[in-house]
Amino acid sequence: MSIDLRDRVSSDRILATWGLMIATAMQAADALIVNVALPKLEHDLGGGVELGAWVMTSYLCATAVAAPLTGWLRRRFGGRRLWSATIAAFLAASLLCALAPSAATLIVFRILQGAAGGVILPLGQAILLDSYPKERHPRMLAIWGAVTMVGPILGPVAGGVITDLSSWRWVFAINLPLGVFAIWSVRRLRVAPELEGNPRIDVVGFVLLMVAVGSVQLCLERGVGRSWLDSPELVVELAVTALAFGAMTVRARHSGFTVFRLAVFRDVNFALAAFYNFMTSGLLFVTVVFLPALAEGPLGFPATLAGFSIVPRAVLMTLVMLFVGHLIGKIDYRILLGSGWVLMAAGLAILSRIDPELALTWIVVGSVIQAAGAGLLFTPHSTLAYSTLRSNLRTDASGVYSLLRQLGFASGVALMTAVLRAKIGAYFDDPAAAPTATLLAYRDCFRIMAIASLIVAPGVFAFRVPAVARSE
Repeated sequence: MSIDLRDRVSSDRILATWGLMIATAMQAADALIVNVALPKLEHDLGGGVELGAWVMTSYLCATAVAAPLTGWLRRRFGGRRLWSATIAAFLAASLLCALAPSAATLIVFRILQGAAGGVILPLGQAILLDSYPKERHPRMLAIWGAVTMVGPILGPVAGGVITDLSSWRWVFAINLPLGVFAIWSVRRLRVAPELEGNPRIDVVGFVLLMVAVGSVQLCLERGVGRSWLDSPELVVELAVTALAFGAMTVRARHSGFTVFRLAVFRDVNFALAAFYNFMTSGLLFVTVVFLPALAEGPLGFPATLAGFSIVPRAVLMTLVMLFVGHLIGKIDYRILLGSGWVLMAAGLAILSRIDPELALTWIVVGSVIQAAGAGLLFTPHSTLAYSTLRSNLRTDASGVYSLLRQLGFASGVALMTAVLRAKIGAYFDDPAAAPTATLLAYRDCFRIMAIASLIVAPGVFAFRVPAVARSE
């Protein structure tokens, strides 16, 4: 009887793992799946390019705001119940997006979809860790990390195929069967309870967090490619961000902050991993954004070739992440991390020397080496982040970790785009020299990122490797 019970628990856990992974990939893909459908969407609903920007930005901002609230929501409603409610809310918002009659309603529905999606990723990660013993966490985090990479890769491809075969509305409707499976698969999973009766919500803290995170995310997303000095919108958003974060700091010091547990940052490993998660996400996403623009711009590649030039890096990074899951416990974390940051720097250094005559070779080689380095980083960072953290802090930590990944994406692109514009202006002499000036500017940006990778690399030796990890 006990053997049958163990078999049932194991099968329930495997089924739930599939559901958690599919929901994670669905949420990650939805940030970019609409990209290729934007021209038809703008044509049908009107609004032009601005509509496309808001469709993307509204989702990302809502995701960033909701992620840190996951811990409080789980303590209030319980993991399994919150999972079902969140997926259901995501599906309802997806259906509303598919049926949206106007541009304004679509943006509102995307905000709702993003808010639900912001909880899915950290909650799914926390439930996954709760479902497996600690010695299996590295391997499960490797698979989970690979899934979060596959989502954005497959998203635009799936969006393009769906839009060409039917309509942009089906880009949102495709979530329905995936979400239903994600709810059904977790129905019998036994997870550690984190209920605390009726935990008090810090209303003031919640509002401050929402304003602060929403403003900074909106400022970073909307600031890409625009002059901050000439944009009143960006100045206001930046001022609101500073005021809200300042008020949060004062409140945390004098009367406490209970929206999420600040105690997660007292854990040295989590604090370090959170910083490196922010840095890795920024450097990686900037490269993904810059390379197609560089290829299609000053290098003159056709759009299809420019897009496919980054496919090898995506495939390799996913494979490396899965492989690293088997190395955890056999090789010191810090060796993996140090090697990863050196490879990141080497790949970026190669990209900083792109030669127009062999541009495709330089792009593929440099981006593949950088992607291999990133693949060595994600799983050890995630594993160390939770290795010494108390289990009752995991959900709060997952929300903060997801938020910092999102902010890393946005701030990296915003900062390096500003550097790119400044460099182009510095190199620009006459209109005929524009392609050369732009190429030199991109090369300088990659060089700056390579130097940043080398600067942060030694810090990995500050991680405290748990005794269990050393003995495995």
